[in-house]
Amino acid sequence: MSSAKASAAEPDVLLPHLASPAAALRQVLAAHLLRRCDHIIEIGGAGRPITGYVTHRPVSVTVVDPKILPFAEERLNGAPCQVRHVQAKLQQLELAAPQSPFGLVLLGLSLKPFGDGEAIDARLLALVRAADVLILEHAHGLERVHGQVPALLAERQDRPAIDLDLTINDAALVQAGYQRRRFLAFGAF
Repeated sequence: MSSAKASAAEPDVLLPHLASPAAALRQVLAAHLLRRCDHIIEIGGAGRPITGYVTHRPVSVTVVDPKILPFAEERLNGAPCQVRHVQAKLQQLELAAPQSPFGLVLLGLSLKPFGDGEAIDARLLALVRAADVLILEHAHGLERVHGQVPALLAERQDRPAIDLDLTINDAALVQAGYQRRRFLAFGAF
């Protein structure tokens, strides 16, 4: 295990506008919807990785974010589980979809290009297509996601089982202009 932090439940450095307990509602909802997934991949998650909110006993949980503290553990919730927090951009990794049932999580969607690569590349699109459960969440006010969400949704054959607009009236989120949010969930929960 990395000496950077003692457990997956400990938060990494939080973005100020996502530090409130109210903002964690996003992770709680996502973790509940992932409870039937043996494998979970989260893209993003620095500050509040999904790992600390998962209540079931998956086989693996991988969180990829350039700002996350590296972490590795072989147990989660009292059971064997390969937990990895990888400090990298998705574009830097060869990351294939795991076996089903597999959940993909993008909370606070805010993808940026890497080098000459696009923010949304073929690897991410393949993960979106393969996910048994897909969770996308973003701030309405973040311009960058307006082109990203349609590109990701176009990869799904199913309609969202949950399409929820929510407002988190936390002072820091309001000040940042990110209190109005959209939470989408695809798959059978």
